[in-house]
Amino acid sequence: MKIETSKKRLILVDLDGTALQNDGKTIHPKTKEALLEVQKQGHIVCLVTGRPVRASLQYYHELGLDTLLTNFDGAHISDPIKREFKRLVFSINYDIIMEILNDEIIKDSIENLMLQNYDRVLIWKKDAELENFFHLSEIKQDAGETLIVGHPQENWKGPSTNIVLKLKGTKYLHRVIRSLGRFQDAVKIQSGVLYGVKTKDKDPILTLTNKNVDKGFAAEILAQYYNKDIRDVIAFGDQLNDFEMLRKVGIGIAMQNGASTLKFIANGITHKSNDNGGVGDYITRLLKGEEY
Repeated sequence: MKIETSKKRLILVDLDGTALQNDGKTIHPKTKEALLEVQKQGHIVCLVTGRPVRASLQYYHELGLDTLLTNFDGAHISDPIKREFKRLVFSINYDIIMEILNDEIIKDSIENLMLQNYDRVLIWKKDAELENFFHLSEIKQDAGETLIVGHPQENWKGPSTNIVLKLKGTKYLHRVIRSLGRFQDAVKIQSGVLYGVKTKDKDPILTLTNKNVDKGFAAEILAQYYNKDIRDVIAFGDQLNDFEMLRKVGIGIAMQNGASTLKFIANGITHKSNDNGGVGDYITRLLKGEEY
């Protein structure tokens, strides 16, 4: 595809599987160089990720950003540097959380669970997989964050941006999803996905968020905040949690390594994978006006 090059664009970038390489820790040098360069040219770059804030700030700072930061797939939007934008948190309310966790089928089907708000996290039991995915070791008590290990009915009060349910096995998946049907007016289910990365089939993980939250919703807020026509916004993603974002913006780019369904609705597909600097390669050529 080819775009008009005189406009200053809003560029939305997912992290895992998109800006980050397959190690989940490193931005490819080509992508980093390109995202730093487009900012010098006057374009605006925002990270839009399923990760919590603490697991994305490293990359936010590495890319020299001072823009709005979107976490939990749009459930949390903040302004880490300028602090001119009042934080938006779209939560699941406490009563719904307790109804879900007290459901007999769900109680009998889960191996572990997590609740998160912007300043605190509860994990029912110690769990290396969940702890690594959500960077619980990076919680800083002196920064006002709290980590709670214990039973949610006894230790949690108030809303949560998401609920993470780790099931005892695949045979429990459909029965839990059926039970969650009672709450479909309040929550949205992301099956087997953390940060947009598919987890092990052996122990399925369900992530629940506020029903109205997705990255497309966040894209509209970011475009409005920066006074950009949504049709001029560029977005990069690789998994189905990026679907609404790529569909909403005018220039949605799916990663070469991304999900087939995402590629079907995208305006373009990177020529290189995340492990080979696909975002950097594509955005550099696109903003030069090359047919690519």
